[in-house]
Amino acid sequence: MSKKAMFVRFEVTPDIVERAYETVKLATEDGKIRKGANESTKAVERGIARLLVIAQDVDPPEIVAHLPLLADDKKIAYVYVDSKSKLGESAGIDVPTSAVAVIEAGKGKSLLDEVISKVAALRLKGAPEAAKEAPAKPEVPKEAPKEVPKKGAPKKEVPKEAEEAPKPKEKPKKKAPKKAEKAEKGEA
Repeated sequence: MSKKAMFVRFEVTPDIVERAYETVKLATEDGKIRKGANESTKAVERGIARLLVIAQDVDPPEIVAHLPLLADDKKIAYVYVDSKSKLGESAGIDVPTSAVAVIEAGKGKSLLDEVISKVAALRLKGAPEAAKEAPAKPEVPKEAPKEVPKKGAPKKEVPKEAEEAPKPKEKPKKKAPKKAEKAEKGEA
C-alpha cells in the first residue's frame, strides 16, 4: 500500500477528543509528554511515543502533515483534536501547541489504553474504504535472493581490493644494547 493510501483522516467523536485532552493532562501531571511538532516528531521517530495528539487547526497544515505517516510507519496511535489552544492548555503550557506525544501516561494509563483502542476501532472502520481506493502492492522482500551462477556461465571477477590481502610481516624490533656491551664500547 502506498504512503498516501495509508493516511486516511478519520472522524473522531467528541467523546474521544475530550478523552485525548484528559489523557494529555494526566500525562503532564504524572507521566511524560513531548510538546510541539518537532519534539513529537522526535518521540515518534525514536518509537517512544504511545499516543500522538495532533491539532486540526494548525496553520499552515504542512507543519503536522508528516506526523500521521510517521506514526503509521512506527505503529503508534494518533488522534486529531479540534483546538491547538486547548491542546496547549492540556499540556500545561500557556501557548497553543500543534502536537503532543504521550510517552508515559502516569495516572492516565487506563484512559490512554481506552483512547488507543477506540482510535484503532475507528481506523478499522475506515480501512476497507481506503483499501478500495488504492490497490495493495505486493511487499518486496527486504533481502534480495543471492544470485546463483548458471552452469557454464563465466564467473564474475572479484576486484583485487575485495580479496583479502596478506598482512605485511612485521619487522623485528632492534634490541637496545645491553649495559655490558655499552661498557665494552666505553659508552657507559
